[in-house]
Formats: sequence, structure tokens, C-alpha cells
Amino acid sequence: MKIMKKLLGVSMLAGMIVCSAQLSADPDADKNFTDSDSPETTVFNMQVPSDNRHITDHTKHRDPAPEPVPVAEVDDCETGVVTDYVDKYLVRLEKSAPEMVAINEPYSYTYSVEAKDKLKKVVVEEQIPSGTVYVSSDPQAEVQGSNVTWTLYNLEDGSSTPLTLVVKPTSVADLSNCATITAYPEACTTTKVGQPKLAITKTTPEERVLLGSGVPWDITVTNVGNFCAYDVVVTDTLPSGVSHDSGNSTLTTEIGTLAPGESRDISVNTTAAATGKHCNVATADSSNAGSVKDDACVTIVEAGLDIVKDGQTMQFLDKTATYTIKVTNTGDVPLDDVVVTDTAPSGTEIASAPGAEVSGNTATWTTSLAAGQSKTFDLKLVGREAGVRCNEASADSAAYGLTDTDDACTEWKGYPALLLEVIDTQDPLLVGEETVYVIQVTNQGTAEDSNIDMKAVVPAGLELVSASGDTKGSISGNTVTFAPYAVLQPKEVIQFRVTAKAVSTGDARFKAYMTSDLLQNAVPEEEATQVY
Repeated sequence: MKIMKKLLGVSMLAGMIVCSAQLSADPDADKNFTDSDSPETTVFNMQVPSDNRHITDHTKHRDPAPEPVPVAEVDDCETGVVTDYVDKYLVRLEKSAPEMVAINEPYSYTYSVEAKDKLKKVVVEEQIPSGTVYVSSDPQAEVQGSNVTWTLYNLEDGSSTPLTLVVKPTSVADLSNCATITAYPEACTTTKVGQPKLAITKTTPEERVLLGSGVPWDITVTNVGNFCAYDVVVTDTLPSGVSHDSGNSTLTTEIGTLAPGESRDISVNTTAAATGKHCNVATADSSNAGSVKDDACVTIVEAGLDIVKDGQTMQFLDKTATYTIKVTNTGDVPLDDVVVTDTAPSGTEIASAPGAEVSGNTATWTTSLAAGQSKTFDLKLVGREAGVRCNEASADSAAYGLTDTDDACTEWKGYPALLLEVIDTQDPLLVGEETVYVIQVTNQGTAEDSNIDMKAVVPAGLELVSASGDTKGSISGNTVTFAPYAVLQPKEVIQFRVTAKAVSTGDARFKAYMTSDLLQNAVPEEEATQVY
């Protein structure tokens, strides 16, 4: 009797399964299942209802085939597969299990976790059904009693992760269990912790500048940090050696806010006011980035060039006058491009200029001068025309824009050179014969002479007959005095004539005496005449 009850129970169970299959062939409109597109999957409504659960009816054909298709025989012992899924928008969990298994034969639950967004963590929990024992899981799950938990991390959008749970049934039963899934999406923010940091550079283009010249300064302030610097103010403190047009020695520039990586350039123009090395300090202050400073230095030098020319103040024409040119570097920087030039004035010619390049009437020397050094150059001129002639010498240095000049003046004078000549027109003489003594004065010089006085003395043995010439002669005894000739020009010739008669034999010596403003002492000249 007990055996029959057991058989009856098995029969009833089989009947219920068949009935369920029949019911699925003609579902009511109010059933809690839907059709699946997969002919291999039947979805049953399990213990925990889901709005998204599906059931598949393999007996229902929505689109009948136009021609009968042979159906393969199905093994009545082949089991199907039951599936279910939970779609929680961010993640989809699909679960599959065999529809029927044999007792003591392990079987698998398979899961697919599909991420629909980027997820930090996903937890899948499953219950080992009563009547089964845990065998394994892949990947290895955390098993505590009948609870099986997988924790998945950092799932990318669209990724699919398979899970497997293997259990073994130990008794005949309907094994129902439900898997749950929890998604942990991220709402992430990144807050940068920034720090402003100022940097400042100060430069000047020239390390050495001339006194009185412009000195520009360039200041660059940069926020090299990664946070804004606020209330940035640049203060430039000028050294005493430079001056600003405003008259202020402290110059302030308000910059305001500097973004990370932002720079501001400031230009300050000053004038070199004192020699020496001077350093200019610039400071950048802020309300949140502290203070920084930098300096730049300039050496202010004084460059100077001096020329002095000395020479003869008077010289006669056609003679040589000597000049000395002295050039001095009066500054404290070397001069490597000094050019000394001397141009002879009109009426003169360059006789010599040692070391110079002479072109026409210009002599040029090129030299270098260390700080404080002097050099001397010599020049000789020949005067061709009378008068005061000044010639200028110059010294130049293009590198520093220096120039200086000086001149030396010479009075070029002509000099008279009187030539006194006396000849007799007839020699020897017989007593009673006459001869004429010709007195000739020539100015061979380059300047006039004035007040030419001439006096002639007729010796014994001769008798003075007459006198004539360029000035009137006065006879007194045996002496003739001619009136002064006012001006005798250069190269001019004047004559005086004295006629004498021989009165006795002998060696007669006729004498002439000349004086002038130049020749204060009389210049004598004589002519011998023989009387027979």
C-alpha cells in the first residue's frame, strides 16, 4: 500500500508537469509570463515574481510555415533550460539553470552580468537551494552557509562577466532559488589642491653703459604654480646710479590676478646718472603666493676722448713747421677704434706725417687707447702762402660716439732776401776814360723789404761824374747818396747807376753800401777797376 502511494505520488507529479505543459500551450491573457524569442528557453515564474521575467511557449507558432517541416524526434529524457534575468537599468543579470537534473548529479547555474554603464562595484548574491550541496563556483565566490556572493569591481560599460555555481542535488525536490544583483555606480569628482607660486626675473640688455645714456630694465612676473595668485604688486627700487623721469626711486605696478602659467612683462626706462656698478632690485608681492625678488646690475662707465694740438706759431714761407697731436682716453673704458684726422689748411702742404695714411692734404691715423692712455702723433707742414693758417685735428670713437677737436695756428711769413750786385761796364780804363758802375738790388725772398737805402763811394783815381737810378741820387764829393726806395717787393729788381772818370792809374775800388728795414747793418759790395 505504501509503495502504491509512492507510485501514485510520482504519477501525480508527472501529471502536473504534463498539465503545466498543456497550460503553457494555451495561456490565459492574465498569465504572468511572456514569450521569448529563443525556442530553446522556457521561462518559469519562480518564487519571487519579477516584472521582467519571461516564459517561452514552444508549442505556439506565431508564423506558420507555408509547408510542413519534418520535426526531429525529441528524446523524452532530454532536459530543457530555465532562465530568468533582472534588469536594473545599470546592470543586467541573466541566470540559467537546467530544467531537470538527476539526483546526486552536479549541475550548474550560469549567470551573465552585463554592465550598462561604468560601475565601480557589482554584488551578485545567490542562495544554495535546500536539498542541494555546494560543489564549486567560478570565479570563486564567498560562501557562507547557503549564501553565495560574488563581488565584481570596475566593470566597463558594455562588458559581460560570466559566473558559474555548481551544486549537487541530494534529494528529489523542486529546487528553487533566486539571485539578486546590486550595482554601485559612481558619481565622481576631482578637486585639485592648488598652490600659487610666483617667479620673477629682471634683466637689462647692456651690462656696461655710458654715463648719461638710457638704461632700460625688463621685469617678468610669472605664476609658476597651479592656482591663481591674487593681488600681485611689483615694486622696483632704483639704485642711486640711475634716475627715472618721474623723479621717483620706487616704482610700483599693480598686476592683480595671475592665472597659473600667466606672465606679465614690465619695462622701466631710466638714465645712467653716476659711474660705478649699480644693481636694481624688483619685488613681486601677493596676498596668497608670498613674495619673490630678483635684481639686475649695470656698470655705468664714462668714456672720454681728448685731443691737444701744438705747433709753431710763426714760420717763414717755404719752410717747415712742426706740430704735435696728443690724443688721450680720459674715460675708464678702452677705446679700440680711435681715428685721428688732420687736414692741412689751404696755402700749406703736408711735408710728413709718420704712421698716417696721407690722402691729398689729409693725414689719418687709426689706433686704440686703453683707459687713461695717451698717444702722440707728429705732423710737418710747408707754408706756401703768407698769412695765419690754422689746421684742425680731430679724434673720434664711433663705438661710444665720442669726438674732440683742437687746432694750431701758424703765421706764415715771407722773408726778404736782398741781393746786392755791382759791376762796371768798362774795365780796364785809360786815364781820361769813363765807366759806369751799375748797382743792382734784387729781392730774392718771399716778403717785401722797405726803405732800401743806397750809398756809393768813388775811390781815389776816379772822378765822380753823375748818378741816376730808381731813386734820385745826391752827389757830395766822391759820395753819392740815393733817396730811399720805399718798398721792394719779392722778386723785384732796382738799379742805380754811377758814372766815374779815370784820373790816375792804379787799382781803384768802387764801393756801394745798402741798408733797409730788414738790414739795419749796412751791406757792402765793391767792384775793382784797373786804370792804366
